[in-house]
Amino acid sequence: MTNPPADLVIADLHKSFGSHPVLRGVALTVPAGTFAAIVGQSGSGKTTLLRILAGFERPDRGSVAIGGVPLDDGDTHVRAEQRRIGYVPQEGSLFPHLSVEANVGFGLSRRDRRGSRVPELLGLVGLEGLGHRYPHELSGGQQQRVALARALAVQPRLILLDEPFAALDASLRASVRDDVQTILSRAGTTAILVTHDQDEALSVADLVAVIRDGCIAQVDAPQRLYASPVDVDLGGFIGEANVMTGIARGDRIETPLGLLEVRGGVDAPFGERMTVLVRPEQVWVFPYEDGPGVAGKVVHTGFHGHDSIIGIAIESDALPRPITSRVLGALDLAPGAAVRINIRGPVNAWPQGTAPIDAADATVARAG
Repeated sequence: MTNPPADLVIADLHKSFGSHPVLRGVALTVPAGTFAAIVGQSGSGKTTLLRILAGFERPDRGSVAIGGVPLDDGDTHVRAEQRRIGYVPQEGSLFPHLSVEANVGFGLSRRDRRGSRVPELLGLVGLEGLGHRYPHELSGGQQQRVALARALAVQPRLILLDEPFAALDASLRASVRDDVQTILSRAGTTAILVTHDQDEALSVADLVAVIRDGCIAQVDAPQRLYASPVDVDLGGFIGEANVMTGIARGDRIETPLGLLEVRGGVDAPFGERMTVLVRPEQVWVFPYEDGPGVAGKVVHTGFHGHDSIIGIAIESDALPRPITSRVLGALDLAPGAAVRINIRGPVNAWPQGTAPIDAADATVARAG
């Protein structure tokens, strides 16, 4: 079951509620067949954007088009039920009095409900043989698959996923979202996931757009977004980060962690103060006696099974807070242990005049 290609193009989209502007000129292109994610803090405008795409809200200005066909602009507004856009809400919103088959076929014609479409969809989402069950007889993950099958039933040009995994247990969330990603890829459907979970966006999407203050701050492939954020604020939002001040020294930057290479080179005159972002996984930790590096002391550790987090105090007035290191597995270092650290790979740095947060002191930005 395949769908025709359908690029989504959003241009200069504005939306206010009363005197409060929510979207301020959003522009985004999602190529046909792409699984895109829109991520942002609460109140950033991501849910409003999704509701405009679905046709539940009208923009004040700007345009939305799918496959070159306008859905919203100054002259056109296509109603939600005519857009051929599938919508999967957070809770699935299944009809409790209808069977799985009836839920999936709800938006189909009577002829299609009696044909092979519903069994095909149940097979696509891995629910063969469960068509006669009712929603309360299914697990949370199975209910979300039914909601996805219902959204796919009308062969939509676009699927919108409104934080569909938020209500699932942590142990189930990763497997269900991987299944959904696989199902949408097989169906060939363009999809947009709205989520507040940065890790989720990075792990499943082909393209990630960060919305901030009603605008798209950056849109890129997940790996590039994480490796090359446009500014230190976005870098701290999309993942954990050690942030500190450095000084431009030609093609490198002088920091309390040593003379470091900068990704893309140092775009500043010699001697200029810079804001530096170092990812925790770039901070390599060694026993003090094992070689050169910046000296420090372990202040806390945390074991998470797949990796460990280590907080390290550096004797430097420029670093009043511990540096965070992330290492695979367990590391046999107790609080108080003397260590040395080295930085692996290039770091990110911006002239301090462009930094949207105060980075005069080292800090660990919020986890992604």
